[in-house]
Amino acid sequence: MLETFQDYNGKQLNVHALGIVVSLSGVLVIAPLLPEIIDDFGITPAAAGASITFMWACNALAQYPGGRYSEDLSSNVVLLASQGLMITGFLLVVLSNLFPLFVAGLGLIGFGYGMFEPAGIVLLQDLFDENRGRAFGIRDAAINLGSALSAVLAITVIGVAAWRNAFVPVIVLLALVAVSGHRLNRDSYHISMVALDIQSVCSRLFRSRETYAILFVLSVFNFIWQGSASFLPTFLRVEKSFTSFEATVAFASVFVTGMLVTPIAGMLCERRPPITLGLGATGLGIVGLVGLMRADSVVGLGVGLLTFAVGLTTIWPVMYIYLVDVLADETIGSDLGALRAVYFAVGSLGPVYIGTVATRFTYMGSFASLLLCFGLAVLPLLWLARR
Repeated sequence: MLETFQDYNGKQLNVHALGIVVSLSGVLVIAPLLPEIIDDFGITPAAAGASITFMWACNALAQYPGGRYSEDLSSNVVLLASQGLMITGFLLVVLSNLFPLFVAGLGLIGFGYGMFEPAGIVLLQDLFDENRGRAFGIRDAAINLGSALSAVLAITVIGVAAWRNAFVPVIVLLALVAVSGHRLNRDSYHISMVALDIQSVCSRLFRSRETYAILFVLSVFNFIWQGSASFLPTFLRVEKSFTSFEATVAFASVFVTGMLVTPIAGMLCERRPPITLGLGATGLGIVGLVGLMRADSVVGLGVGLLTFAVGLTTIWPVMYIYLVDVLADETIGSDLGALRAVYFAVGSLGPVYIGTVATRFTYMGSFASLLLCFGLAVLPLLWLARR
């Protein structure tokens, strides 16, 4: 395990994990800043949700090209290009004085991060034949650490400076990560035209019911994840009377929990069937969401939130390991990119759904409706477990 961190492969993993931490710190700091963004631009929660949906829709659009280019060119080329797009998008957000400019910046951020993720998965798949479960567990721990740090950014900014200042350190650090990745890379950069060949990928992927079942589960969980994560701080402030500081700390606790449990989930997948663990994660998500909605005490809310966090975060390393084992090694970039494009497109609807329902009814009603989504995910997981 120590060798994994000391050799070239380990250094690549560390730099990529750092890139995830910095990128997601910027992407997800938007959620705790939403009340300030809504007030600044004078928009409704539905419009705010639509802007986040646009960002994640761009993310979905970039998933397949990111995976395809990583296969035919190299993952390092795509990683460098994606970081450049994100830096440009964050700059636009910092400079935005009009809501359309802010939305354009979110689009570039979403597209850049959409290319970054599948390229990183291809990189890890190429580097780690052994300890792959641990490598993906570390990757998901980095996702949760970056997400938790987004709350730290928000706490630092709220009430002290303009919300746009939260993105300045992200721009600087992301540029440093891009330079570090470039210096570490041993391969030459080769750029050429790449045929996306979407038809052959779809015909290859969608021949089995197993693919449809996996895709349905991931789509449902991404819908729940994007919708709940985007509006969790606002839900806690409106429905549970949290202060902005308390809501942001609670938001951070979701990702701190994920940072701790995802490496364990990755290691457990080397000993237990991933689908069995996926069913457990779904059950915890349901119990946690019910507890979060019904509890009034601080202890009850804390237990519900942490249980919800365990369920939401452990599903990802579990399902990624299952997918990597199922998909062919020679086409994993394009195949995984195509699948991610679909379930991120579905997931991108989560924020606009939560925002719209909250505008027309209440945040409590919008979060309660996510229980139906959890229930829908159980059926295909049970079918996959019996295969």
